[in-house]
Amino acid sequence: MANFEDIAKLAKVSIATVSHVLNQTRFVTPETSKKVLDAMEKLKYRPNLYARGLATGKTNTVGLVISDIKNPFYPELVQGTEEAALQNNYNVFLCNTDYDTKKGLNTIEALISRKIDGIILASSQIDDLIIREIMDSGVTFVMVDWGNRNIKVDSITFDYKVGIGEAIKYLVSLDHKIIYFISGPKKHKTSLTRVNNFIESLEKFKDKNLEYKIFEGDHKIEGGYEAAKKILEHKVVPTAVICSNDFTAIGAMQAFIDSGLRIPADISLIGLDNIKLTEILKPHLTTIELERYKIGKTLMNILLNRINDKDLPIQKIVFKTRLIIRESVSRNKRTF
Repeated sequence: MANFEDIAKLAKVSIATVSHVLNQTRFVTPETSKKVLDAMEKLKYRPNLYARGLATGKTNTVGLVISDIKNPFYPELVQGTEEAALQNNYNVFLCNTDYDTKKGLNTIEALISRKIDGIILASSQIDDLIIREIMDSGVTFVMVDWGNRNIKVDSITFDYKVGIGEAIKYLVSLDHKIIYFISGPKKHKTSLTRVNNFIESLEKFKDKNLEYKIFEGDHKIEGGYEAAKKILEHKVVPTAVICSNDFTAIGAMQAFIDSGLRIPADISLIGLDNIKLTEILKPHLTTIELERYKIGKTLMNILLNRINDKDLPIQKIVFKTRLIIRESVSRNKRTF
């Protein structure tokens, strides 16, 4: 394996010059830089990023922490994140918490120990202990979908109220009177935000005498299936169900179909995320969209801006949601 001495010998420059070219620690003329880079290419030199990080204080590596690698919500977000990173000569470590807070803490500790330059927290399992761990380490980080927190950290939040409000308005326009909601784990703040937005949206239609109930899921297909089965145990079956994510809606759809209900003739269903799978399901799922690719790219740009300039004003960006109408909702024909 080639080292600095080999490169310097081939390029006929000093070892210090090789270091300055690689680490960009001092100006080197374009002609000399070309000699060094050509020598590196000829020798097939691959820099030791960890050693380079010790020398420069930067590893050009960031961590992206997500909740569930199996959930199709994340690929577009990851794609946007990685493209923005590559455009700036950064690499991304992708970490999956699998909705486990302890695993999330272990992941953060591992990333910090690897001297990465920054972390994007896109997992709902990030609690105050984990945030404190990162802040104490001094590693730059960006938070995703954690609402208003009294800490000076760059963040992106989602305005679920817009999309959920559009969904409620759409259902009411189609004469739906009993509308249930399947949430994510209620111990997670993001789940509670969606529940609160659902209730607030319903309150705008007090004159319609709408009925509602909240059932807890786990943001997975299995949790959606189990929550839907509990809904079916009640004497009154809702005319429509809104789910806190598309995976939940997919599970609920299967449970309703297994019980003999037709979607949307007997019960209407709405998801949240607008993953690609929703366009393949039969019927195609009506859902609430988040612009995941754009979100990923924005997150990375915010993080890199903060890495390069610690004194920038804190950025708090809000992404709105919107209803995507497909086939899983129809007019309520049930009489009461």
